[in-house]
Amino acid sequence: MRSFLFIILYVWGGAAAGYAQEADSIRQSIDLDEVTVTGNTAATSQQLQPLAVLRTKKGYMQENRSNSLMNTLEKLPGIHAFQVGQGFSKPVIRGLGFNRLVVAENGIKQQEQQWGADHGLEIDQYAVEQVDIVKGPASLQYGSGAMAGVVIVHSHEWQPRDGLSGSLLLNGNSNNWLFGGSGNIYYQKENKFVQARATYQNFESYRVPAKTFIYNGYEYPLHHGVLKNTAGREVDAAWQAGWRNAKYVAKLHVNNIHSKDGFFAGASGLPFLVNMDDEGHYRAIGLPYHEGNHFKVVFNQTFYIHSRHKLTVDAGYQYNLRREYSAPHTHGFGPMPEGNLELELRLQTASLNAVWEYWNTPDNMLQAGVNAEYQYNRVGGYLFLLPEFEQPTAGVFVIDRFYFSSVLTGAAGVRYDYGSIHIHQYDGFFRVSGMRKPAGDISFMAGLTYQPEERWALKANIGKSFRMPIANEYASNGISHVMLRYEVGDSSLNAETAYQTDVHVAFKQTWSDGFINYATAAASVFGSYFPNFIFLHPTGEFSPLPEAGQIYRYIQSRAFRAGGEVEAQVEFAKIFRLSVAAEYVHATDLESGFPVAFTPPLNVTGEMSVRWKHLWFFTNNRLAVTCRYAAAQNRVARNEAATPAYHLFDLSLSAGIPVGRGMNLQLLLQVQNLFDTAYYKHLSFYRRLDLPEIGRNFLITLQILFNN
Repeated sequence: MRSFLFIILYVWGGAAAGYAQEADSIRQSIDLDEVTVTGNTAATSQQLQPLAVLRTKKGYMQENRSNSLMNTLEKLPGIHAFQVGQGFSKPVIRGLGFNRLVVAENGIKQQEQQWGADHGLEIDQYAVEQVDIVKGPASLQYGSGAMAGVVIVHSHEWQPRDGLSGSLLLNGNSNNWLFGGSGNIYYQKENKFVQARATYQNFESYRVPAKTFIYNGYEYPLHHGVLKNTAGREVDAAWQAGWRNAKYVAKLHVNNIHSKDGFFAGASGLPFLVNMDDEGHYRAIGLPYHEGNHFKVVFNQTFYIHSRHKLTVDAGYQYNLRREYSAPHTHGFGPMPEGNLELELRLQTASLNAVWEYWNTPDNMLQAGVNAEYQYNRVGGYLFLLPEFEQPTAGVFVIDRFYFSSVLTGAAGVRYDYGSIHIHQYDGFFRVSGMRKPAGDISFMAGLTYQPEERWALKANIGKSFRMPIANEYASNGISHVMLRYEVGDSSLNAETAYQTDVHVAFKQTWSDGFINYATAAASVFGSYFPNFIFLHPTGEFSPLPEAGQIYRYIQSRAFRAGGEVEAQVEFAKIFRLSVAAEYVHATDLESGFPVAFTPPLNVTGEMSVRWKHLWFFTNNRLAVTCRYAAAQNRVARNEAATPAYHLFDLSLSAGIPVGRGMNLQLLLQVQNLFDTAYYKHLSFYRRLDLPEIGRNFLITLQILFNN
């Protein structure tokens, strides 16, 4: 513990380590509806980012806001949410997620229990102003774990003018009778700002278009289609402050996310404990349920040392507490435990990141950075699943960004990561041996962007990524009642590497007159080879413990992944927009010949929208119809269930209402799953219970914005 406190003091003392920061201005971009595909993100027009980046505009978040941040982003090509019910969703990029994907909020990597599918992304989506999504290998800048890409979350910061401003948002859903709101107040004067935000959500158990479900071969009723005990509450609070001058910028972020959510009674515990009687208390939260709390402090500093030099330092501390409660049971072994605390996970993380930028010449910029992180995890409860551990990691990188000519630019870099994990021995019924496992390796990247004219841009990237195995992959040995399975780790696993390539082409044509106003198109293809891919394999074995479920083992194998995305948009008659996007991922275990589990199928999304600037007293009006198609996923791993195809239709209407001087009201009405279709997402856990996704849902959001 003393060493952990020392690390925290060291972090706040300002020692150098770092992230490469995403840049401040955009040299070339191509609009696709409310998303900007950023080809070259740069600190000035001479810096280049060779990876494709999806950048959501502010309007996208307002017009597509759903039940969670990842559900809001799911319309974007290549982006999915791994879901367990309505309260838990995790990002997936090109079929990869969990510890192969980094979520960075305000410059610091989000560290929670992201290895678990039933652990949601603990970020207040109402505090999010913009999201940048890097699709492809980003390990060079963001370290081990960014093989699939990065979700970069930006919160509300500097405003174009001084004064007092704020907002109040109220929202509700019909399916689970959700009600909630979020409000913020912001004040800026000269070179300083301060902001505070509070968010509250309360919802009932949600409804699906089904009358029964299957659990361990038994059929149980669903009264009124309600998934009993899936109600929940969320309370969030955040505070920010900033100060700047010509040579220095500093920002401090403090936030706390607290949630309490029930687990569907038919998907946790033992069959004889399942009580599906309709008690009529749909807002009550009973056993089993979970409570989570994520506290985070982040301090960002930028030093403009010289016209050619810039230093950015980000320091952060996070404390993630997760408790799962369930009626005690022993599976026929040992004495009955006392209390209902089934599992407790306490993870503390200290992070320190820094990057130095140096303009060698007007056409060449060097970046050098280091980053360090220390994790300290403790567990509790009567159930064992994950061991206690400590894990320090560090990395150093260098990137060279340069121009070959006015139409050809490039970037290349190299990184070295090293870390060690100390797993504590556990001597209970589910025994785990103590171990220390060091790992280190090199990552590299080289990329080019070719832009022969303003309408066209072509990017290509090739590189190698590295990822350290984590504690659950090495040493899990227990029952996950929520996930209905018994998980077993493997202490002999080696560090994971991947050789990846990515090609992206984008086009935009604008017409000053005529029926068609503009047309855009973009396409990406990618491929990756893993000599030692780690994945959770659903075996044909079942735990020897009664009612403990199917055994899932972490194994390592050669794997190949490939796929791509295409998207296009046309605007005509100045008010109509038609957009379409498609994506596909092909993943194969090269040793067994079977597909890799949890790979999403072909997805196609089409949307037709019409916009009016003025209609009576409404402004900035938008009406949209969205159709989503997911093909059947029959390429499944051994012992993994297939998923049938489905179509979904959504409606959306948004409008602004000027209330008075400095005040505006924004209204959003949505109908999700318009025809109450019974469908199954391949990345949803509940499909194993023959439970479809949430049924028809009416959503209303009312937001009041003001500034003086």
